[in-house]
Amino acid sequence: MRLLPIESMEVFLPGLEIERYPALVEEGPALESFETGNAVAVEDLAAEIRRWPGYVARMAEQGYVAVSAIPLRAMEETVGSIAFLSAETSVLSDEDHRLGQALADVAALCLLQHRELHHYRTLSAQLQTALDSRVIIEQAKGMLAERAGIDVATAFRRLRAYARGSSRKLVEVAREFVEGTLDSEKLLQPRGR
Repeated sequence: MRLLPIESMEVFLPGLEIERYPALVEEGPALESFETGNAVAVEDLAAEIRRWPGYVARMAEQGYVAVSAIPLRAMEETVGSIAFLSAETSVLSDEDHRLGQALADVAALCLLQHRELHHYRTLSAQLQTALDSRVIIEQAKGMLAERAGIDVATAFRRLRAYARGSSRKLVEVAREFVEGTLDSEKLLQPRGR
């Protein structure tokens, strides 16, 4: 097995900003591979100057003359692409392409796993925030009900009315009431006073 003398790789992931080299995300084989979901092999980048002017110029500056781009796919979804850059005018052989595809498949799975983990962490944080909010509201309802000698439903209505009347979040009012930093006279007094 002979691997093409790969000098560098570039990875295209949608949403990844590459400010120093905008040509890498605005055009080129990696972008085309991502958009089409197909491999793109170019033996002579200079011949593609009209197709990808900025990309070809950037790669020529770096000394690359050939590129083989492979999509990062997971089932039917293309999540990015990986491009193998070479200083020689040759693209990946069939065997090298299979190896490159194996690398792309592993990278795609890692990216999807990372995305899923990020999703679950975000969801977990949101659920924890909701739970924390609910706990503090329940504490405030109980404390207000006990101090004002009212039922819990009435205590909740008073907390909610106070929050709305002061254009604040219910959880903020509840937290301040529990902590004792809220001027709670209006909450403790029966309505109408």
